[in-house]
Amino acid sequence: MNKTTAGTSSPLRILYLEDNPLIVFHIEQMIEDFGHVFVGALDSFSELQKQFPSLEIDGALIDIDLADGSTGPDAAAWLHERGIPSFFVTGQAQIAAEYGDVSLGVVSKPVSQNELATKIELFRESAGR
Repeated sequence: MNKTTAGTSSPLRILYLEDNPLIVFHIEQMIEDFGHVFVGALDSFSELQKQFPSLEIDGALIDIDLADGSTGPDAAAWLHERGIPSFFVTGQAQIAAEYGDVSLGVVSKPVSQNELATKIELFRESAGR
C-alpha cells in the first residue's frame, strides 16, 4: 500500500477494459501497488455486459478500442447508467473528450503512475466513499 490509501480509507475495486494483455499486466501491478483491488480485466464491451452481474466494482478504466471494436465509449455510457464511474485509459484523448458526459476523464497512455493514482482516487469522491 502507498501513502494515498494506507490506513486512511478502504481499497477501491477497479475493473479494467483492455484487449492488450501486456498493458493489463502493467496497470494491474500499479493498482495493487496503490493498495486497491484489481477486480480483473475484460477485453470487450460484450464481455462486460455478460460478466457485470457477478462484478463488484467501484470504478472502471476503459480503453477506447476493445476486442469488439471502438466500444469503449459505449461501455463507459453503459456503466454510467448503472452508477459506475470510469476513466478512459487511451492514447486517443480527443475521442475520449467527446464522451466527457459519461466518464470522469482521461488517463493518457503511456500511463503515469502518479496520474493513475490521482485519477483512481476520484472514484472514491464520485461514489462518496
